[in-house]
Amino acid sequence: MERLIHSNLKQAKLYFYQLLVSGENYSYREILALMTDKMKNLLKADSVALFVYDEWQQRLERISYAGPRQSGFHLSVSYDPKHRCMPALLRDVPRALDRILPLQKADEHVIGFLYIGGGGRMIPDCRELAFEIGNFITHLIRLQQTKENEQHAIQLYEATTNLHASIDMHDVLTVLIKTLQQTYPQFTYALLLAQDYHGDTDLPIKNLVYDYSVHEASTKAYMTGEVQVEVGAEGKVINRYVPLNGKQGIYGVLHVSLPFGLQYTKADQSFITKLADSAGNALENARLYQHSKKLISDLQLLNETSKKMNANLRLSDTITLMHQQIRDTFGGEEIGFILYKGNQDVGTTLAGSTEFFFDEKSKPFLEFVGRHYRDKYGEAMFISNFQERYPEIRLSYRSLLVFPMVRSEQLRGVVVVLHRNPSFFTFESFRLIESLVQHSSLSIVNSMLQERLEKLVITDYLTNLYSRSYLDERMREHILGDTKGGFILIDIDDFKKVNDTYGHNTGDYLLIQVSNLVKDMIGPADIAARWGGEELAIYLPHASFEETIEKAEQIVKSIGGSTRPAVTVSCGVSTWTEADRPSVQHLFSRADRKLYDAKRLGKNRFCI
Repeated sequence: MERLIHSNLKQAKLYFYQLLVSGENYSYREILALMTDKMKNLLKADSVALFVYDEWQQRLERISYAGPRQSGFHLSVSYDPKHRCMPALLRDVPRALDRILPLQKADEHVIGFLYIGGGGRMIPDCRELAFEIGNFITHLIRLQQTKENEQHAIQLYEATTNLHASIDMHDVLTVLIKTLQQTYPQFTYALLLAQDYHGDTDLPIKNLVYDYSVHEASTKAYMTGEVQVEVGAEGKVINRYVPLNGKQGIYGVLHVSLPFGLQYTKADQSFITKLADSAGNALENARLYQHSKKLISDLQLLNETSKKMNANLRLSDTITLMHQQIRDTFGGEEIGFILYKGNQDVGTTLAGSTEFFFDEKSKPFLEFVGRHYRDKYGEAMFISNFQERYPEIRLSYRSLLVFPMVRSEQLRGVVVVLHRNPSFFTFESFRLIESLVQHSSLSIVNSMLQERLEKLVITDYLTNLYSRSYLDERMREHILGDTKGGFILIDIDDFKKVNDTYGHNTGDYLLIQVSNLVKDMIGPADIAARWGGEELAIYLPHASFEETIEKAEQIVKSIGGSTRPAVTVSCGVSTWTEADRPSVQHLFSRADRKLYDAKRLGKNRFCI
C-alpha cells in the first residue's frame, strides 16, 4: 500500500510538472480540470471534485469535476475556514466511502478541498498527495493572478491613456464602457450620472436618483465614494456600484450587474475600481474644461453686451439688444421689461417687450410679479413649473425667471423671461442672465438719463413743449425735404393783464393750460413749441393750405373760454408749397405779420 501511495504521489507530482511546462496555452480552469481528471484515475475514484476557497467572497467554489453527470456536488457554498468541512456541505447526498482532503500547507490556512467520491477503501491516507495538490494549486493561483495583474495593468494603462487623451465627456464615457465590455463581456453596465447628460444615447446612461429608500446602494456609493454591493437570495453578489471618484468630487456611479453563478474576483474588483477612478478623474478634467469654456463664453457675452450697451445707445436700442441676447442665447419665448413707480403692482411695460406683456390677459400675472418685487424687496425668482407652484394664476408658460433691475433711485423694475416647457432654463442660465441684467441696469439708467437730458435740451421747462431752437431745426429739415407744410403762431390775448390781476404764478399756470390744449389738438407728426413769452407755435408737416386754416380755427375756438381764468388766443398763419419753398425765417415773418393783423382786428381770431 505504501508503494501505491508513493507511486501515486510520484505520478501526481510528475503530472503537475508536465502541466506547468507543457507549453500548451491552457487556462487556469482547464489545467485544474485536467488535474482533477488525473486524480480520479490515480485514486480509482468514482468522482472527484475540486473546491477552492475564495477569501474575498468567503465561499468554496467548485472549480473542476471529474465523474458522472448526476453527481449532486454543489457549485458554490458559504464557508468559514474556522469550521470543519463535512461531506454534506459539498454534496447533496454523500456516500459512505466519500473522502474530503483539505488542501493546505503545514500550519497554513486551507486553500480548498479535494472531494473524492467512492472507492474510499482503495485510497490510503493521502495527506502528502493533498499537500502536493495544495502546493500546485497555490502556485497556479499565483501564476494566474500575476498573469491577470499584468493583463489588467496593460489594459488599465491603455484605458487611462485614452481617458485622459480627451476632454469631451462623451469620449471619456465611451472609453470606460468599451474597456469594460472588452474585458468583461459577460457583465452588464449602466452609468448613473450625477448631472443631466445631453450627449448621444448610444451609451447605457441613466440619471442618478438621490433616494436612499428606493436606490440605497447607488445613493450610498455616490454619497460615500465607496463601492457598494447588492446580494441575491443565495448570498451571491448580483450588483456592484462603483463610484466615479475625482479629486474634487464624485461624478456618478458605475453599476455592474453580474449574471447568476459568474465569478467576480478581488482582482476584477481592483481593476474595475481603478478604471472607474481614472474615468472619474478624466470626467472631472472634462467638466473643468467645459466649465472654463463656458465661463469664458459667458464673460465674452457679458463683455460684448456691455460694450454695445455703453455705446451711447438710446433706451429702445438698449432694451432691444438685451431682448435679442436673452432670446438668442437662452431661448426665452416671452421677454418683458417692466418699470415701477411708487407702489405700482402692474408697472409700466417698456417698448421692446414681447406682445404677451401688453395683452390685457397678462394683467393678473403682472400683478403677481409686482407684488413679489415689492414684498420680497426685489429678489430674483427661478421657477421650473409655475403652474404647479401657483395654480391659482392662469399662465400658459411653465418656466419663469424674474430679475430685479435696481440702480439707487434711478431705476426700479424687473426683467421677466418665460418659456412654455417646464424646467427649460438651467440654474447656470439663471445666474448668467442675472449677471447680464445687473450689467445692463447701469446702461438702461444711462440711456434714460441721456434721453431725459436730450428732452430737457429740446423742450421748454414750463410748458413741456419743444423749444424754439428745436422747432427751427425741424422746420428747416422739412422745408428742404418735403413738398408742403403749415405754420401757426399763437399768442394769448391780454396775457399781461392776467399777470397784473392774478400774479405771475397764475400766468404760468394759464400758459401750461393753453399748452396742454394745443398738444391735445395736434397729430403725432406735428410739432408744438414755445415761441417766447406767451407765444406758442405749431408746425404742421405735409399740411395743405386748407388743413392749416382748419387747425388754426380749431385752436381759436377750443381755447376760448376753456381755461381758468378764461382767455382767448389770436393766430397768424403761413403756409408753403414746393413751388414756393421759403426760408424758415420768411415763414416766421409772414405768420408774425398775420398775428399782428389778428390782434389789430380785435383778437380771438386767426389771420392768413
